[in-house]
Amino acid sequence: MWTDVGRAAAIYPSGNEGEVFGFFTFAVPEVPYYAFHDVEAQRKMVRETYAGAGWEVPRLVAAMQEADDIFFDTVSQIRMPRWTSGRVALVGDAAHAPSFLTGQGTSLSLISSYMLARSLRDNPDVASAFAAYERDTREFAALNQGLIDESAAALFPTTPEELREHNERLSRLTTMPGSEGRPEYSAITLPPEPGE
Repeated sequence: MWTDVGRAAAIYPSGNEGEVFGFFTFAVPEVPYYAFHDVEAQRKMVRETYAGAGWEVPRLVAAMQEADDIFFDTVSQIRMPRWTSGRVALVGDAAHAPSFLTGQGTSLSLISSYMLARSLRDNPDVASAFAAYERDTREFAALNQGLIDESAAALFPTTPEELREHNERLSRLTTMPGSEGRPEYSAITLPPEPGE
């Protein structure tokens, strides 16, 4: 992995013998909507953003110019004031996408689906079920979405100070961090099934 202020690049194995993927993450002042369906614009944006970068980045950029399997997207979250309306309820990313930087998208999707199902089963009508779903799930979703602030700074420094702290943390790392989760990961207690 290579990191600079506002931009990072990484190489990681694909799972197929000898095949690797390149990964670019960079900050831009505005969402580049024009590039979403224009691969040449994506290539140009990456070339310009990573001009002068070190490490293996020039090789990654050059390989991207010929690649036919580019995936281009934004890092974003979904924060909605309500997840329900009438007889419609949203769960998972549609209700509260946390962004891939949190590592909690699947967990939030599964838990919100479970909580909605429980609320529908345990409440006499849809309106009260939806109210219970939001009441019992919203804080958990918000806590996990809040991880973006810490994770983004740790993984993707956008100021010289954050980059210095990032590099210092990595230089002191002698072992991989433990597998215990963050408190946000278990900040909800799922209601037991009947008879448990």
